[in-house]
Amino acid sequence: MIPESIVEPSDPLWPPDLVALYAAERTELVRAGYLICGSVAAAEDAVHDALPRVAARWPGVRQGRSYLYAAVVNAARDGARREGRAARLFATRRDAAPAPDMAASDMVALSADSMALHSALARLPVNQRTAIVLRYFLDWDDEAIAVHFGVRNATVRSRVHRGLVRMQRDWKR
Repeated sequence: MIPESIVEPSDPLWPPDLVALYAAERTELVRAGYLICGSVAAAEDAVHDALPRVAARWPGVRQGRSYLYAAVVNAARDGARREGRAARLFATRRDAAPAPDMAASDMVALSADSMALHSALARLPVNQRTAIVLRYFLDWDDEAIAVHFGVRNATVRSRVHRGLVRMQRDWKR
């Protein structure tokens, strides 16, 4: 939650209804970001990066909850892409040990099944991972996901299907 000392409801940057929505949805926003970008810290960064952008456009937003989730998902996707580029840029040897997907403190709260699911999700390309998170964790339909990505419904179904097949193959290993 945003500390009262930092954000006063009368501050024009932070509309009171956005502050209330953030307070109610913070945990789910971070969870969605976490599933996309792979760490709690990066997910919290994505949420906090998205919040000021949403606040700037809040007066013209009709569906605030959806808009906030879309902004967080976009910020998490950007973060995941940035991490992927950085990992490729700084990889010096092909046989170097990969960086851990999660901090040890992030893994403490997860069950073995949750860790396996997260690991399988983390190995997917960002667009497939995001489509699966939107579909199965945020309950978006094909059309909403297609609008979010700017693609056709068939592309969404393909990303979800290919991601699930790949996750299932990885899970069996």
